[in-house]
Amino acid sequence: MSTFGRIPAGLRQSVTVAALCAGLMLNPLAASVSFADTNSAIDKLLGEAITQAQTMVALMTNNCSGGAHGQPPEAYDAFVKRSNDVNKQLVELRVALARGETPNATQQIDSAKDGLEKMVTMMHENCSGGAHGVNPGNYGKLVSVKENVSGKLDAVKTILEG
Repeated sequence: MSTFGRIPAGLRQSVTVAALCAGLMLNPLAASVSFADTNSAIDKLLGEAITQAQTMVALMTNNCSGGAHGQPPEAYDAFVKRSNDVNKQLVELRVALARGETPNATQQIDSAKDGLEKMVTMMHENCSGGAHGVNPGNYGKLVSVKENVSGKLDAVKTILEG
């Protein structure tokens, strides 16, 4: 495991946001960066966040033991619905920002991050077994994807607030 992997997830997220923002804002060439370049960076970050967020459902599909090919977690249907809601929010945010509509962007980002957190919480110990249930296979990957998407959303928020 790399040294970076040993850093707690919250700190990794903070380091990622700082590095992204430093690259975009503290670069000596930042003074010449145009509005279009900033919009392009935001669009790229949101595009990556949407793509990664869409993988979360696949990570949980039939990831509990049982059956010929596994079983879905107990709250799988609610998880899929929450995922669809989060992805819809992210796409709407991306479209609004592409149109230059930013008044509610930070609230939309916070709402999407909250939805991602609820998705992870929903899957915690959501397979039968153990005293209180067990985590689905790929639960660690689910948490990692959530942290990565949250980091990209934090970077977008920092750029918008900057």
